Amino acid sequence: MQNLPDCAEINKYIKEYFQYLGLNNTMDCFEAEWKQKQSNTRQSKQNNQIKNDDLPRLYLLLKSDNNKTKREINLEKEMKAQNKKYQQILQAGRQIFSVSINLLQIMHSFKESVQNENLHETLENYKIQLGKYQKIIINEGKPEGNELITETVMQDHKTKLFKNYKDNNIDGMIEALLSLRVNALQIAPELRKNLVYELIRNDIFDIEASEKFDFLIKMLDINNQSLKHAITSLVSVVSSTLRGVEYLTFGNKYAVIEKIIKILKEQENGSVTQRFCLAILQKCSIKESVIPVLVEQGMIDWVVHLIKKSTNGKIHVFCLDFASAMLANITHTPYTLQYFEQHPDFTCQYMENLLKFIRDNIPVSVLMHILICLSYLSKDTFQQQIDYCQFVEKISEFVEFYSQINTSENEAAEIDKKTVLDLCAHMFHPKDTSLDNSTTLELNELKTEDRIREYENEQGELIFECFQDEVSQ
Repeated sequence: MQNLPDCAEINKYIKEYFQYLGLNNTMDCFEAEWKQKQSNTRQSKQNNQIKNDDLPRLYLLLKSDNNKTKREINLEKEMKAQNKKYQQILQAGRQIFSVSINLLQIMHSFKESVQNENLHETLENYKIQLGKYQKIIINEGKPEGNELITETVMQDHKTKLFKNYKDNNIDGMIEALLSLRVNALQIAPELRKNLVYELIRNDIFDIEASEKFDFLIKMLDINNQSLKHAITSLVSVVSSTLRGVEYLTFGNKYAVIEKIIKILKEQENGSVTQRFCLAILQKCSIKESVIPVLVEQGMIDWVVHLIKKSTNGKIHVFCLDFASAMLANITHTPYTLQYFEQHPDFTCQYMENLLKFIRDNIPVSVLMHILICLSYLSKDTFQQQIDYCQFVEKISEFVEFYSQINTSENEAAEIDKKTVLDLCAHMFHPKDTSLDNSTTLELNELKTEDRIREYENEQGELIFECFQDEVSQ
């Protein structure tokens, strides 16, 4: 037990906070009640004693008390464990580089005896790429790039890419493409948007200069999985901004989109190349003029089939997340809604599948995307399908079922549960806020292209996809 602390300083902060928010009535009530409390305290000295464990967090914070909650202690333990794993990964990376350098030295010793004019250039390119990755390891994962790739380097890569394409040198094409991507991954996140703009300005795929997509399409047509991986990974970098999407659909032509869809459908589910194809298509789906191509190419059925497969087997979560996000982008557009109106049987089947998915064991991010899709179908226009599928009843059953899930032992799961239920409250009960504990969640209106441009201008930072199992490609 200890003496009750002098709370005058804390009260001052609280009153300043109320004044800042303009809560004058609340402040008056607070002062009146505090005076009453002080009067009662004088009558009983016993009330001047308080357990240390019962002290409010605000007092402990202002008095620099070192007491930590159970959650803070657990977070510290997790941080130490993560840091230990991080150091192990760095050490493993250093060992890999050591082995790689030794292998390069061995290859150099055979260079003179092998009659291959491209071997020297290949070895030099490998050394350059290893050097770039080594810098990332030395900097312990922190991007060191404070400058963009120079004009000379960018043009040099483009020249090499074109030369290797004309010479039908697949290994050379892969090296040039991967080298560009390594530069993209190495650069600081806040500079990546400008890097994408530089790739477009230098017309890396010769789209604007030729006003055609022949160069990119012909590279994608080459039957080599490593080359497809190298191209799609760089196309994914370019498509990370709306300007990049417009570059890939130059002149409102969609040959690249159609080719990426074809490659996607040829890939094994969950493969690295499939992930990059989905990343490209999901990013391109923010442009409404792309949606008709996605619908006509059967991407709605393809995504539904992928999610179905995931309920019976393992599908990479990235594929599910990006595919379902693309599905939400497709579903919300006027073109697709009109398509649904014109194809009532298709819409009914689609609605039935989505309503079934929400009760399946799927990742939370995918569940949210499916709920968003369902919200777009929750319109009078589709009343016949809504009645046939028992839409309202199944959503109500889902909310009741999901609200009963016990997440008390898992803070992340509790946050996910709250987000899903808040989403349902906003989308399916827009006039009923009793289910909604959120004060920040907005209605499910996706950004227009103008707003996306504005967002990109403000944000600046981009995330480029990179997967651990790419090395096996």
